[in-house]
Order: sequence, then C-alpha cells, then structure tokens
Amino acid sequence: MTGRATRDPRLERTEATVLAAVRRLLDSEGPQAVTFGRVSREAGVSRTTLYRHWAGPSELLADAWAEVVPPNVVAHSADLRADLIELFIGVRDVVESVTMRRSLPALLAAAHDDPVIARLHAGFVGDRRRPIVERLEAARRAGDLAPHADPDLLVDLLSGSLFYRQLMRRERTSDDRVVAVVDAVLRIARAT
Repeated sequence: MTGRATRDPRLERTEATVLAAVRRLLDSEGPQAVTFGRVSREAGVSRTTLYRHWAGPSELLADAWAEVVPPNVVAHSADLRADLIELFIGVRDVVESVTMRRSLPALLAAAHDDPVIARLHAGFVGDRRRPIVERLEAARRAGDLAPHADPDLLVDLLSGSLFYRQLMRRERTSDDRVVAVVDAVLRIARAT
C-alpha cells in the first residue's frame, strides 16, 4: 500500500495478507504469477481492495520485494576482510534464496519495460551497494586499501561473482568460495 498515510489495524492486516500471498506466488511461480486475479484468490481479498491500495501488480511486487530482500548490514570493525566475508556470505544467502532464484531474472527483464519495476531495481541495487561502497571508501581513507582502489569497481568484483554463479551458471557459492573471492579482490585492492 505504497504511500499510505494511516496505520489502521484492518488495513495493516489486509496488507500483510496480500503481501504474504505475493511472496508465496513469487516463491512458487515467480513474478509473472503476480496478477490482481491471482493475488485476489491467493489472499482471499477482492480485486477492488487491491485496486484501492495498489495501482497495479508492479506496485504489489515493489512492496513485497521490499520485505523479501533485507538491506545489507555492513560491519565497520577493524578487520575489513572479516567484515566483507560476513557481508558477502549474507548477500550470497539472499541471492540463492528461493524468491531470488525464481524472481530476479524475470524482474531484471521486466525492468526494461516497466517504470515501477525499473525504480524497484534501481533502488534495490543502490540501497545494497551504497553501504558497501562507503565501507570500502572508509577502508581506503584508513590506509587499508591502496589509494587508487576504486570502491565502486571493488563492489562489482565482489558481488559480480555471486550473481554470475547464480544467474548464469545456476550454481551455489560455498563459504570457501566467498572467502576466496574476498581474498582475491583484497589482494588487488591493496596492491600499490
């Protein structure tokens, strides 16, 4: 219920029921199953209720997606390596979740044609990249990375392998693989 101003308990229950139905559809069939007709049947609410609170299925997806994919929590300890390993094991867990495996390819494709999904995608990527870039910039300022290290490029290198393995190779990434990727990227980023 994007943009709602009130927190009426009945509306909250309806929203929770509807978004749970959307998540079930995402998990079982992917985003193409999220239509007002299917969500109405799955949630046990009328289409009128859906139209009253969401402009269309894209808005439903956006609201459900915000709950499915948690924000990155980036530690700022004295050990950059440990912080990155912990973070990217968490990213790997999200990337390999049922919802992401079923939904992400279709959402990426839909982002080309649907402005709501395009905003959802841009927000998803930006919200998750920003804290990692900030952590790497802080490490560079502290001298833990070479002065010429590019935090934006480092995020691409760190996250790219996870998404490539999942989306292209359809393979899981082990903890050991995450550690190896972090170590390889840090060797590059620390080289003078």
